[in-house]
Amino acid sequence: MTTLDDVTTCAGVPLAPPSAATGACLILISTAMPASIGKAFPLGQGEYVLGRGSEADIRIDDHGVSRRHARIVRTAEGSCHVTDLGSTNGTYLNGVSVTTTELREGDRLQIGTGTVFRFSVRDQLEPREEQLRQALSAARVGIWDWNASTGVVTWSEHVDRLLGLPVGKLSGRAMDLKEVVHPADLSRVREVLAQALEKRIQVELEYRIEPAGSGYRWLSCKGDVLSDMGGVPARITGTVMDITARKQAEQELRRQALLFESFYDAVLITDLSGRIVDLNPSAERMFGRAKNEALGHTLFSVLNPGQTDILTANILTALDQADRWTGEVRFERRDGSVCACESVAMPLRDSEGRTIAFIMVHRDITERKNLQARLVMADRLASVGTLGAGVAHEINNPLAYMLVNLHLIRVALERLDAVSPPGTVEPLEQLVQETTQGAERIAGIVQDLKTFARGEQDARLGPVDVRRAVELACKMADNMLRHRARLVLEFDHVPLVEANESRLCQVFLNLLLNAAQAIPEGEPADRHEVAVRLRIQGPGKVAVEVRDTGLGMTPEVLSRAFDPFFTTKPIGEGTGLGLSVCHGIIESMKGTITAESMPGKGSTFRVVLRAMGPEAEPVTRPNARLIDPGLGARRARILVVDDEPNVTLALQRALGSEHEVSTATNARDALALLSQDRGFDVILCDVMMPGMTGMDLYGELERASPEVAGRVVFMTGGAFTPRAVSFLQSVPNPKLEKPLNLEELRMLVTRRAVESQR
Repeated sequence: MTTLDDVTTCAGVPLAPPSAATGACLILISTAMPASIGKAFPLGQGEYVLGRGSEADIRIDDHGVSRRHARIVRTAEGSCHVTDLGSTNGTYLNGVSVTTTELREGDRLQIGTGTVFRFSVRDQLEPREEQLRQALSAARVGIWDWNASTGVVTWSEHVDRLLGLPVGKLSGRAMDLKEVVHPADLSRVREVLAQALEKRIQVELEYRIEPAGSGYRWLSCKGDVLSDMGGVPARITGTVMDITARKQAEQELRRQALLFESFYDAVLITDLSGRIVDLNPSAERMFGRAKNEALGHTLFSVLNPGQTDILTANILTALDQADRWTGEVRFERRDGSVCACESVAMPLRDSEGRTIAFIMVHRDITERKNLQARLVMADRLASVGTLGAGVAHEINNPLAYMLVNLHLIRVALERLDAVSPPGTVEPLEQLVQETTQGAERIAGIVQDLKTFARGEQDARLGPVDVRRAVELACKMADNMLRHRARLVLEFDHVPLVEANESRLCQVFLNLLLNAAQAIPEGEPADRHEVAVRLRIQGPGKVAVEVRDTGLGMTPEVLSRAFDPFFTTKPIGEGTGLGLSVCHGIIESMKGTITAESMPGKGSTFRVVLRAMGPEAEPVTRPNARLIDPGLGARRARILVVDDEPNVTLALQRALGSEHEVSTATNARDALALLSQDRGFDVILCDVMMPGMTGMDLYGELERASPEVAGRVVFMTGGAFTPRAVSFLQSVPNPKLEKPLNLEELRMLVTRRAVESQR
């Protein structure tokens, strides 16, 4: 019996010795045992049975082969014939099923489903040729040949195996390139082959091959140009390798490299000591350092040259203990700007789990930090506004009775002066006048604070004296302006505008503070100027321009001047309201705000508002209609309701000589009094009181006695709650602001007394 490893005799007939020059053999080119591929089985004169059974002369350990599969007979004349012995899976010659046929040089004999021999008239391969075939098989390398005249390519049997194709898919026949080469690569392959022939150069080519129904694979072909007998290049022959796995790996590497390069976040790769070995373009932009500056250095030393590295050791310790480090990295770029990064570092491991490098990802959170700081500042300002309104209310209560008492003192001194020696009362009158001026100044400051603090609580539009709003903003910005520049005001006569006074004041205050902060600190104030000009822009338009001689803005900064939270000022400087807020306020008033600027030449902000008709009256005079000096005097009954005893006492003194005045220091006592006595002509009632408010008192009166509720005149030191603002906007009753104007109060009482008499 002959096996694949024992080919010394066949059917008892001695085989020709390896050195014999004539004979025949079968060369194994495909089998389930790849190590046997390339072995030769010499065929001497006689009969040979091929099969899987013990009686076979050439035994084939393949389940697709029958026990007695086929017979080969070599005649004395040297011809060989093969006959199928009724096998289960058939015998094939060059892909065609045969029963019996003669073998010729180069024929491919397939036994069963997977074992293939090539027939040769030589009795064995040359030793070097067999070694070469075995080496090519082990290296997964095939052989190809391209005929220049016909364009036909042929492949060795190894090509089928290395591509995982059925034997004979490619190696069984010659074919045109277009049958197997991917259409996208065909023209390039033909061009390379043509140039190789023309220039007689070696071919090195990578392309995709796509046998029908097999999917495409990548091949690497190398070959030499061979010439015919006349020296004309005729063929290219060489080796072919399947490089599909390598191409896929290269594509994955390119994909990963593209991701690495395209990350918006900064990505660093460091060695195990923390020194940078690679970084992406985003890292170069974020850190402001080129790659060649960073390679070989730690991140800290790159960002803080010359300083002791206090970061890298902490990172490496955290990575060693927890396989992760997170933190915040802050640094200053070369242009002086400060950057804050949210950073994370993790180990990179190989396939065996060993740490080979570290990856660090840094996300720029500077804008987020600035936004958070400005939101905190805005929240604080909102709280300050609410606090300011409350403080104004509390200050107005003592101011109310202080000014009333000062008025009474002044009247008393005038009477005393008539009966006193000359010069006795005059110094006291001077003291009263100075004290009254100081109290009125405090009242003006409180009124300005109330106007500015109302903001969003009172956003109604109406006729507004824009000059008054500008002057109020100038007073509030005076402390900063006078240390930076001269304030120049140019006011033309303009009509009222459709706006909201408190919000308009907010815009002008922000523009003035911006103008002051644009002027370098420390320079003499007389060298710079902040000018405010008020003029008519055109038909139905009023313009306010705020111009400074400060540093100015670059075109890039100017283009973003009205962007939300964009600023070139440090955190905490200025109001924090932002030009974007000003832009929104002016747009809500159907106006426009624009800016012009040049570096070193200063900036000009222009606000254009809609003018009102000549018949409009400013909304800042709600009680003017109550003053009527032509009304006759009449003694009226007055009830004063205020939780501040000194206010009730002062009003009782001021009005008691002309009218009958009763007082109550809380709303519940007043309600009890009014339930028994409804004869009061005027009820002066504070809006904000502890427990039951003036609003609650009015509501009870309106339900029980609407005619009494109509006699209520509200006194307010400042409505600082949304409910109070809404109530005062909706209630039709007269309102007086503290500190009270006694002349206006007397006229109101007289008017109400006359109306109740009718």
